[in-house]
Formats: sequence, C-alpha cells, structure tokens
Amino acid sequence: METENYHVAGWKHSGFEDKTVSSEVVPQRIFLDAKITEGAKKGYICRCLGSCGKQTLRRKPRNGLCPACGSYCAPATFASRAQSKMLANKHWSVVESNLVVSAIKELGLVTMTIGEDLESDLRRIARSRKDDYRRGHLYAHRHILGRPGLANGDLKSKAALRQALSRSNNVPIFVRAPDRASPGVMGKLIEAELEHRAGRRQMRGLSMSPQMLRYVHPTFGPSRGPITVEIDGDHEGLPVELKTVSTFEALERNPHKVCDMVMQLAGQAIAKNVDQGVLIIAERDGPRLTAIRIGRLRQYHCRNIARWVAELGIAHQLTEMTRKGVMIDVEL
Repeated sequence: METENYHVAGWKHSGFEDKTVSSEVVPQRIFLDAKITEGAKKGYICRCLGSCGKQTLRRKPRNGLCPACGSYCAPATFASRAQSKMLANKHWSVVESNLVVSAIKELGLVTMTIGEDLESDLRRIARSRKDDYRRGHLYAHRHILGRPGLANGDLKSKAALRQALSRSNNVPIFVRAPDRASPGVMGKLIEAELEHRAGRRQMRGLSMSPQMLRYVHPTFGPSRGPITVEIDGDHEGLPVELKTVSTFEALERNPHKVCDMVMQLAGQAIAKNVDQGVLIIAERDGPRLTAIRIGRLRQYHCRNIARWVAELGIAHQLTEMTRKGVMIDVEL
C-alpha cells in the first residue's frame, strides 16, 4: 500500500490571484508575419518545428511555413467550453508518492527532496481558479510524423530512436485533428492549464515558461546534427518536465513510461549542462500531483543511448567529450 503525505493546496488570501493579476497572460512568442510582438490575443496558434516554438501568427502561414524561419508549423486543437470549465475548476492535492519514487530508484537514479519553496509553488498551481471563462491558453498541437532532424523525444526509447534515424527528409505529416477527449490531448490541456496558473500566480522559484534549446549530443556528436529540446520550465537553473498520467497506480504498471519520462528530462539536463532535473507528474483521472528532484541524469541518459546504438548497429561519430567523459561511465 502506498503511503502519501497530502498537503492542502491553497493560499491564505482568497482573492490573492485576482489582486495580483487582473489580465490574462499567454506565455508564448507572438508573431505578426515575421515581426515579434507581445500581447496579441487572437490569431493562428501553431508550433514551429524550427527555433521559434509555440507562437501565434496574424494569419494562417502560407504553405504551412513559419514566416520567421521557414520551418513547418503544426496547427493546434482547442479545448471545448466544457473542458475549459472543468480544467479551471480542477484541484490537485500535492503528495509525496512512494510509487513514483520507487519506480525512479529502480532505474538506478538518485531522488532528492524538492524543498519548501518548490512545494509551496506546487500548492499554488494546484489550486483551482475562478475565471473559468478564460480558455485562450487551452490548446494542444497536432502530432507530427516525419519531422526533420532529431528532437529530444526521439531519444526517449530505443523504438523512438530507431524510427527517428530511419526517417527521410520528406515533408512532415500532421495527423488529423484528434479527439479532444483523448488521453493525449487531455494531457496537453492539463499541462497548458498548469503552465497558465504558474504564469499568473506569485511563484517563489518555479517558472513554467517553455524554453527551446539545441545542443550537440555527447554520444552522436555533430554527425547527427543538433538535438532540439523543448523544456517545460525551470527551478533554480534545473530543467522542469511536466507530465500527466491517468493515475499513479497505472504508471507503476507501465515501467517503460517512467523510463521515457526520465530520458526526456535527462536530455533537457544535458542541454542545460546540469546533472539534475525536476519531474512533475499530475493525474488526469485523479486529484494527485507530485514532484521529484532526480540526479545522475547524464550518466543514465548516455548509458541508454550507447546501449541502443550498439543494439541497433548504428554508425555514429563519437566526440572527444564522449571518449574522455561519457564512455568512462558507460558499460555496454
């Protein structure tokens, strides 16, 4: 049986959110054609596959290409009014989940306490909001097939890596608009809701503003090109990855899901040149939210990539960093 410590998610002043922020904040880059601006609330919301990331354009891009960098843009799926109201009223309880901690420790990683400041910030974003009429931030971008280059998500599993390296340089395919009630879309909407709350409330150290980075992977080197990484947030200089699951018990029954999450967080840590990160997990079908600070991410990530490369028989170019620094800790 799992032992959990529940904390009441709330704030001592009932009108705290209304007093501190009176206008809606949309944490994204907004473009007018190729010109960057701030504060626009209407337009064509999409996700650029290049360096621009999430953005709002004045109009639908011509030929599906970003006016700033020329990369392809993925359209978005928006939440319904019922979903928007449900998400605004959803309240999570911040807990310490032994199930999640044990699953991460079984991977050979180190878990640490998150600290009072982060726990306080989690309580604030876990609290529901009254302005359920605001829903401009609740959207999920379409799933993309055949995107060019390597992204951090391509390194989360051996299957994903195999598929990514077998892709050609064809035009990416954007799948049809998914069911808004599907787990994938609901997960993205929950992530957008928590990001929105973090941007509107007074945080001690947690930021949920997305950041896009590109880096040369220590195992593949420059031969595979830079890896594109999108980081959900930041806490004390460490990457923050936000994930959703149906329940913590369902996550325990799917250990590969835990590995995928940690691999993505580890890739973000390497991109930021750190060895730790914070994983936040929220339940879609339950009221619980937890966070874990994880260490030894670089060694874990590079060990898995090196093993998958050997098993797949992929020819790769090792950098001096790999030869001198990483492979010392990697045993196939």
